[in-house]
Amino acid sequence: MLIGLLHTHRTLAYLLFLVALINLVLALSKGRNDPGFARGLHLSHKLGILMLGRLNLVLGAALWYLKGWPITTWWLWVSFLLWGPVEVLGKRLVAPEVSHVQDGGQASGRLIAGVVAELLIVAVIFGLMSARPG
Repeated sequence: MLIGLLHTHRTLAYLLFLVALINLVLALSKGRNDPGFARGLHLSHKLGILMLGRLNLVLGAALWYLKGWPITTWWLWVSFLLWGPVEVLGKRLVAPEVSHVQDGGQASGRLIAGVVAELLIVAVIFGLMSARPG
């Protein structure tokens, strides 16, 4: 069971990183002004980043407990706490801009800033989980 949980967690992390890259491509292409692309970006962000990330967070917490890592493991805490800014960026920057484009407007630079920041945070979390420092 532990091996399956570990593989699921790792596979979801790769998928999360891939979706973050896809969101960046969508935001840099027609996702800024085409409502059709904005719908794709909305689904990709909501299901691919937020929901997938939350599921991976829960699986990570289960792994933390099952592996018996101490509660003072700093890189696990940093990874968990870094998910907060992803949620805030999604709610404050990405979602309003995507809704604006879906309503017929054009996104501002806030969309790209939010998507890039989410990608960078996901990359840092991914790096911490892969390296397991200290």
